[in-house]
Order: sequence, then C-alpha cells, then structure tokens
Amino acid sequence: MALDDRRTFERFKADLPLNCSQADTKEKLKVYAHDISAEGLGVISDKQLFIGAPVSASFYVPDIKKEFPVQAKVVWCRMLGNNFRVGLVMEQMGLMEVSAILQFLHARAN
Repeated sequence: MALDDRRTFERFKADLPLNCSQADTKEKLKVYAHDISAEGLGVISDKQLFIGAPVSASFYVPDIKKEFPVQAKVVWCRMLGNNFRVGLVMEQMGLMEVSAILQFLHARAN
C-alpha cells in the first residue's frame, strides 16, 4: 500500500457495470465499478461527478442472480482520458451484501 493511500480496507478489482444515477437529479450515468472495498467504490464515469454529490447505484451479481442497491457519496473525481475516475464512499449497504459481492469477485479472480 502506498504511503499516501488512506484506505482502511483492501480493494478488489471489480470491472462490473453499475446501474447508477445522481440521487438528487435522477440523471442516469454510464458507470462501471473499477474496484470495491468494504466501504467504498472506485468507478469510471462518463460524466464528472462533484464532491459530496449523492449517488444511487446497484450491482448485479450474475453468480447469485441478485441486484444489490447502494447509496454512496462522491469523495473525489479526476479526469481520465475521455472519462472520469471517481471515488465513492458507500453510505447505505449491508455487510451481507458487501460480503456477497466480494466473495463473487474473489471467486472470479481465482
């Protein structure tokens, strides 16, 4: 882990599409999860998201054929080519849901 990395939990590569919208405007976003941890998401977005903006998203996990909703808040956003790399902190997602998603990603990686 880099010295300037403030993460508490290990991140796992995700590469999962998300159904995502800005919570306050309901505007749909083209987003996919780049990585995930027990408390946050790194996503790639086609639109700039502003720090503090609420985001509603959901993961579809194919192995268990279930969609998991999550409420998050933007904590940082940087330009990445023609897209944006965005850090989200999850505000409302149960531990069981996070566990199921992380188990799916771990199984897929092996």
